[in-house]
Amino acid sequence: MAVPAIAFQKQLQQKVGALSGAEKRLAQYILNDNTAALLTTTKDLARAVGISESTVVRFAQSLGFKGFPAMKRALQKELRRHLRAAARMEETIAAIDKHGAEPGEDVIIKLLRRDIQLLNETLRALSVREFHKAVAQIWRARRVFIIGLNASMALACFMQFRLIRLKKDVRWLSMPGGASLIDQLALLEKNDALIALGFVNIPRETQMAVHYAKKIGCFVFGITDLPASFIAREADICLYAKRGLHTTVNTLVPAFSLVNALTIALGQAKSSDSIRALKDLDELYETYLK
Repeated sequence: MAVPAIAFQKQLQQKVGALSGAEKRLAQYILNDNTAALLTTTKDLARAVGISESTVVRFAQSLGFKGFPAMKRALQKELRRHLRAAARMEETIAAIDKHGAEPGEDVIIKLLRRDIQLLNETLRALSVREFHKAVAQIWRARRVFIIGLNASMALACFMQFRLIRLKKDVRWLSMPGGASLIDQLALLEKNDALIALGFVNIPRETQMAVHYAKKIGCFVFGITDLPASFIAREADICLYAKRGLHTTVNTLVPAFSLVNALTIALGQAKSSDSIRALKDLDELYETYLK
């Protein structure tokens, strides 16, 4: 008989100590980021954890499910109510109160410690080779189009600000609704680059932009959080920013660090051109803002 959805995570926490090494890694992976299991297949989950697909199946069966799909459905039911904004804030506050590194430690210290931990996880997940390939492709692009909605709008705005200063021709797809997005996408050409930013539930507009860019053969670079997310599956190159449990209020610190590193590396790639562009900018400031 299947485990009631509401009891899934509690049972997993209770059982993790008795699991085998491979199954324990899988359990910890799901507990650390429970939405990871929602956005993946048995094969993808096994690859992400570094275990066999049969281990994933046995793991689900040991929890009382027929297999991984049944376990996934149960987890979806349990998490649905936790992914609402109010519930996520409540859980974040409860976690801060419960899991401080030191008794009485202030909220700012706890949250900064969490950001440092997630930055370290982002660093471990980083492919330096893919990072530099992305830098080369973006620098060669005639124009750069950026799309990022919801929380990712802040990332898109910051990236546009930095790239304009390097005199890149940058278009921020900041009016994504309906026909306005189509009008902007019509400008995209094969020798341009599209940067897609998004996490967990990727908005339909972002998916549309990525699909169109792929259709015309445009280079697509993505920043997301999970290898099984839409952006990770579709992008030519993708980097992963860890954001913490999706049932809590997530952080954008690792994502901003990736964007910051990317824009500085773009400046380094053509340092003489970049310095000249910034000097021109300084001269404009001196001329018109005296």
